[in-house]
Amino acid sequence: MEELYYIPIPLFILDAHLNIEEASLKGAKLMQGPSFLDMIEEESATKFSKYFHRHSSGSIEINFTSKEMPNMPVLHDVHFQFVEIKQKYFVAVISKAADYSEVSKKLDRIQKQLWNPNQEDAFQKQLHPSSFHLDSAAGQIRKQESDIQSALEQLKQLKEQLKDLEPEKQDMVKQCMKIEETLKNNIKSQ
Repeated sequence: MEELYYIPIPLFILDAHLNIEEASLKGAKLMQGPSFLDMIEEESATKFSKYFHRHSSGSIEINFTSKEMPNMPVLHDVHFQFVEIKQKYFVAVISKAADYSEVSKKLDRIQKQLWNPNQEDAFQKQLHPSSFHLDSAAGQIRKQESDIQSALEQLKQLKEQLKDLEPEKQDMVKQCMKIEETLKNNIKSQ
């Protein structure tokens, strides 16, 4: 399967004994022996074998050994599918090193902030209630209530004036009453 060689991720075709039959170029760079298990950290190899032989497809996180740093495991997602007709496993390997590196950088930054005594004041300011703008939010709510109260008063005055109108214009009174009721309900719900 020549096309497999050009796939831009580590991809492998394994036999039932986990021997590598074919690999993409990126997969070949990870290889450390004829067996897929040769790439996997010793502690993870048992976990992988058990999971792999119990399922015909799935994914699992596994630590691989690194050629560059043999003592430093590298976390990968391993996705696989067994194809019964061919009696082979198709396996894709996706590195999680970039994710780990990002989390590690963030953790280092947080640790530095925690050990920096000047940061304590900044944290206290961030946690102070005024930083959450509660006061301004409460002020806005009070202003809205005041505006609604003013509108209610104006509607009451209009309602009184409309009562003196002819019967055909009484319809306007009913509309005002509906608006008044809506505004009252808005006040109650706040």
